[in-house]
Amino acid sequence: MGQQVKVVGVLTLACLAFSCQTGSKRSGGTADLLKDAPVVGEYVQVGNDKVFTLNPELLKDTISIPLSNFIDDLEVIKLDNRDEALVSQTGITISDNYIVTHSSYPPQPYKLFDRKGNYINTIGSIGQGPGEYKNVYDVQIDEPANRVYLLPWMSRNLLAYDLKGVFIEAIPLNTSIPKGKFRVDSKNGTVSVVCLPFQNIKNVAWTQDMKGTLIDSIPSGHLALPFDFSNEVMVSRNDPQTFDVLISSVTPTRADTLYHFDTKSNRLRPVFTYDYKDKQNIPWHMYSEWPEYFTGNTSGPPVAQHVEGGGTIYTPGETAYYIVDKESGKGSWFKMYNDFLGDEPIRWPNSAFANGYYLINNEPGNLIPRLEKALKNPDLTEKRRKELTDLLNSIDENDNNYLLIGKLKS
Repeated sequence: MGQQVKVVGVLTLACLAFSCQTGSKRSGGTADLLKDAPVVGEYVQVGNDKVFTLNPELLKDTISIPLSNFIDDLEVIKLDNRDEALVSQTGITISDNYIVTHSSYPPQPYKLFDRKGNYINTIGSIGQGPGEYKNVYDVQIDEPANRVYLLPWMSRNLLAYDLKGVFIEAIPLNTSIPKGKFRVDSKNGTVSVVCLPFQNIKNVAWTQDMKGTLIDSIPSGHLALPFDFSNEVMVSRNDPQTFDVLISSVTPTRADTLYHFDTKSNRLRPVFTYDYKDKQNIPWHMYSEWPEYFTGNTSGPPVAQHVEGGGTIYTPGETAYYIVDKESGKGSWFKMYNDFLGDEPIRWPNSAFANGYYLINNEPGNLIPRLEKALKNPDLTEKRRKELTDLLNSIDENDNNYLLIGKLKS
């Protein structure tokens, strides 16, 4: 696609009254989401902490939840069409005023856009030199400091760039980490890090200054894992008040716990776990957190896929999702559908939310059939039908990607 005038825009699909009523007939508003569900666990005192322990035998029916229970509206942001702005169906990270697109498979340069989709610049470049990177595991947009931070895999440095994409410095980390998540507090000049704790790594989490000097650390202890990159360290950052952490052990599979990294007291505070009854056959699973809920999933036996040239990749089997109200302890299996797009099913409801937002990155060729299918829904209001029709008619298959973004209700 050659140079052309950039076409950038933001369409907001508001939560129309009819759509919300349709959703409430299925599952109720946010406050009443689980009013008819049973209590599915209890808070157990563990030392100084109360940990919600879910009993899966108490999970009963599967409820269907509209996306509008969690977000008020859905922004559709068309990314800049200039050649240098083009992206694939990559991950996205957003802040109040910026969007960063990123991919590690294959490695692609991180790109910075404003919240209207205007391309600003590329952040650094792919390579092995100063300020360059290949695979990146975590990113933070730090607007107050006018910086973007990237944490590569197998790195001993956190890379800092300005909002023009120019490399500023490599912040030394206290140890080299295989995979890690971090939070920079530019006001106090600190970096908090949680890493995948292979058995040769002394600490699972720590806080340091911007020069790499250790302030506090938490030993890996019982969280230490064998050297296997199937394992993950995960954060959702959906509640701005917490730094939630899941050390996900796939090899070997074990009953994990969701923690909050309390940097003031230098502790990983346990907050949620799942009571697997068969300790010898624990399925693949994940926990996440939203402001008012714990969520998670369990998967059937992994499916093996042999890779050409040797090796095997394992993917989760059939996956079921659950949601638990933090205050009442009521919970249920659930499915989620996007009532902003004609009640389209959301395949991965847990991982669709990050940093306090519902985030989806769509290539135009993938979005078009989704809109066509949504328009077949007979329950659409005329206003919603016009919104979706206008959006569909505005898309060209040669466009850059479209982002679907909705802020989580707090």
